[in-house]
Amino acid sequence: MAAKPLKYWAFISYSHRDAAAATAVQRAIEAYRVPKRLVGRPTPMGDVPPCFKPVFRDRDELQAGADLKATVRDAIERSRYLIVVCSPAAAGSPWVEREIIEFKSLHGESRVLALIVDGEPFATAMPGRAAEECFPQAMRFALTPDGFPRGEPLEPIAADLRPQGDSKRLAILKLIAGMLGEGVGVDELVRRDLQRRLRRMGMAVAASIAGMAVMGVLTIVAIHARGEAQSQRAQAEGLIEFMLGDLRTKLEPVGRLDVLDAVGEKVIGYYALQDSQRLDANSLGRRSRALHLIGELRDKGGHLDQALAAFESAAVTTGQLLARDADDGQRVFDHAQSVYWVGYIAWRRGQAEQAEPAFLEYRTLARRLVRIDPTNVDWQLEVAYANQNLGVVQLDRLQLADALNSFSETRQIFEDLVAVRPMLAGSVAETSGWIAKVDEAAGDYDAAIVAQKARLALVTAAPDADKNKDLQHQIVNVNFELGRLNLYRGDLAIAEHHARIALQGADAMVASDRANMFWLAEASFERLRVAEIEWANGIRDAARANVDQVIKDSRRLIASDASVMNWQVNLQGLALMLRTRIALAEGNDAPIDELQGVIQTAQTFESTGKVLGPYRNEIVAGVELALGDALAHDDKRARAEDHWQAVVARLGPVAATANNPSLTLLARADLRLGKIQEAQALTARVQASNYRHPAYADLVSELRPGAGPAHANNTGNENVQGRQRHDQHRQPDQRFDRSAADGTRQQSTDPVGHPD
Repeated sequence: MAAKPLKYWAFISYSHRDAAAATAVQRAIEAYRVPKRLVGRPTPMGDVPPCFKPVFRDRDELQAGADLKATVRDAIERSRYLIVVCSPAAAGSPWVEREIIEFKSLHGESRVLALIVDGEPFATAMPGRAAEECFPQAMRFALTPDGFPRGEPLEPIAADLRPQGDSKRLAILKLIAGMLGEGVGVDELVRRDLQRRLRRMGMAVAASIAGMAVMGVLTIVAIHARGEAQSQRAQAEGLIEFMLGDLRTKLEPVGRLDVLDAVGEKVIGYYALQDSQRLDANSLGRRSRALHLIGELRDKGGHLDQALAAFESAAVTTGQLLARDADDGQRVFDHAQSVYWVGYIAWRRGQAEQAEPAFLEYRTLARRLVRIDPTNVDWQLEVAYANQNLGVVQLDRLQLADALNSFSETRQIFEDLVAVRPMLAGSVAETSGWIAKVDEAAGDYDAAIVAQKARLALVTAAPDADKNKDLQHQIVNVNFELGRLNLYRGDLAIAEHHARIALQGADAMVASDRANMFWLAEASFERLRVAEIEWANGIRDAARANVDQVIKDSRRLIASDASVMNWQVNLQGLALMLRTRIALAEGNDAPIDELQGVIQTAQTFESTGKVLGPYRNEIVAGVELALGDALAHDDKRARAEDHWQAVVARLGPVAATANNPSLTLLARADLRLGKIQEAQALTARVQASNYRHPAYADLVSELRPGAGPAHANNTGNENVQGRQRHDQHRQPDQRFDRSAADGTRQQSTDPVGHPD
């Protein structure tokens, strides 16, 4: 097959974390004009051109709906050079690695150019500094005949944009020289570039002398132009206000993250061209709101590092504005949003110690707003949202009385304001869901079910419930909760009914926006609920297929952001526990290595100071029990007992609570360790409640003389490790708050907190 004609001078390969640098490089190369004396000079790639256009960068070049893989491969094949924007993010990007390998396979090793923007070259060879490596492996090693970067070591010569490296101009000239080939060196380009600048300077001096003669006229024109510029700036600021306000209000409920992302980028791009020292307080406030929007979108896409960077940048600006005028309500509000979002990301990562102070500060700022203007409905709502956020933290720490007070105050504010804000009916419903979680934590499942049913009635009666994505998500969540609560009571038929409604709704949300990692996580938890009910009902093939799908999707979620504990530990752990249950019941090998991986991940998080919390801790204990069962099945009794002991160590502190799932799990571990009396005592406490989850039936079965673990006698009932609360988590890591276009802080739709 004949080679395709070359179209691009260069293909820029980069991690999207380095998108700004890649954009700047593309523009600089395409804007560069080759000195006339060099144009036409023969080189190995043909005669020197007058300019280097076009340069391929996927974000600009790809067409909507195009096949990414085919389009990128075609662009690589039709590019003369490959420019790799090198950083630790690029070194860890599988896409950058693949693009380098693809280019080398087509064009050889010699036409790959490097531009360092961060990190350290060859840091992998430096003890303790491997994380700083900026060169992808495919740049550090030649390709072997089978196409893998495992050949002889390479030492790529790179342009360097780091502060200690080349200047921006010199770095671009190095890349240009690399594309011009051996016939033109960097020194020659620098010399000719300097000559061109000197000529321009001379012309500028001559022009300035001549210009003095007409300065008077220009001054008059400038005054007119300044007025026109101010008018244009006012129009631009008005458009920005519309995009961050009315346009966002219209796009957010229908889930158009792509358009919202473009809005945020456009606003930040506009302000990047302005002198920040000359921006007034209102302009800086709008910029911080744009950063909030970008942070929210990065969070929904699973990119927590990028989200946190946006929120922290906004917090610096809003904090400075507040310091200038502490009694300005808008300045207080803007900083409250920044403080909340910084705490929110910490909460998403299980960093409760960092999250709680932020939420407390957020509530303090919200109360200051009400003192400034007690009649402002938006400010009153801020207090409601702040109390709800804090209540979630208190609930997760099992401070039930405090949590109930926080949620009750929140609901009262919503109920008082629903007459003037009808859409708050959905928020009243959501807060009722949180109060149901308090009932559940106290072991009162009947009261929790009543509260969730009342919540469902409120949500379905809310305006636009059939169109609003947040309300649809809340309907999904209520059904998830009702499915779980009825499963706790042992009502499998009712549980299955609600679980399937929840899964159908979650799958519909995923289909409407496949880039939304939050919704994919939601659907995964719903699918696990259905799978465990199917397994308990003996529908094994369907259960196995659903578990396999969840494990596949969990890997995609973790690949998008490995820092999210809810995906790394909760989702993956629950799915592997259920897979282990199925494998042992059917006499197949259990995923021992993967179970160990979840435990190691949890321990790694803990080693960095992150607190798992009681519900995530319960999941890890369930993984330990499952791993112990798998090892015992393989006649590795001593190792199995180590993991059962780990269950006791983790759950010992909650033995005095009314957490029936944890008590059941603890009893099963005691039973395996031969602590019969302890197991019987715990079982008696659970029996006194109305907790009748299939895990409890398994426990009762195992307590019978001569009985072994439930998976061994093949009862068909799910054992506890397969269902340590797929809701697990009551965390405010599910959009339980979002900044609305009108500046008010709106609740999310997820009082459960199960998926990220």
